[in-house]
Amino acid sequence: MARMRIGELLVAQGAIDAVQLESALAHQRRWGGRLGRSIVSLGFLGEPVVLGAVGAQLGVPFMEIGDRHVPPAVLRLLPEKLIRTRNVLPLSRVNEPRGAAVVVALADPGDLGILDEITFATGLRVKPVLAADDDLTRAIARLLDGATFRPGGFAYRPDAVDLPEDTSPLTLLRRGDGWMH
Repeated sequence: MARMRIGELLVAQGAIDAVQLESALAHQRRWGGRLGRSIVSLGFLGEPVVLGAVGAQLGVPFMEIGDRHVPPAVLRLLPEKLIRTRNVLPLSRVNEPRGAAVVVALADPGDLGILDEITFATGLRVKPVLAADDDLTRAIARLLDGATFRPGGFAYRPDAVDLPEDTSPLTLLRRGDGWMH
């Protein structure tokens, strides 16, 4: 049996009606992107509802990361560069009859390239969990940097200090309004 498309699934669940689906499809055609993003942008549904349906469609659980604690040993299962560049977050390590696995939150659990990278980096099977991209970004910053996000998406560290301005001769020459004559 063919898998139902996300728009059809949301209509079948009664989350949106056919008129809203047509509006979202028109929005998607005009602006591009994923249909779920259009549905959220138009205010028809919240992101958790759409992602829950996407997760159900893919057979992958959806999770809101929020302030979830991740033990440092679990964070170290993946290289920090991979976590940051691919926006993925290891949540736990589990032992199953088929062997050890790592539960990883990611925004696109259907991306086989990311799943392969995680398997290669950890040597473990991957159990993907769907999470919102922004939720992942905030959680990664909080867990790896101790950073929090201000409105507008700018990260800051509460323990950061202002560094003194570099006044070395080379820097001063570069800051001038032209070449020295």
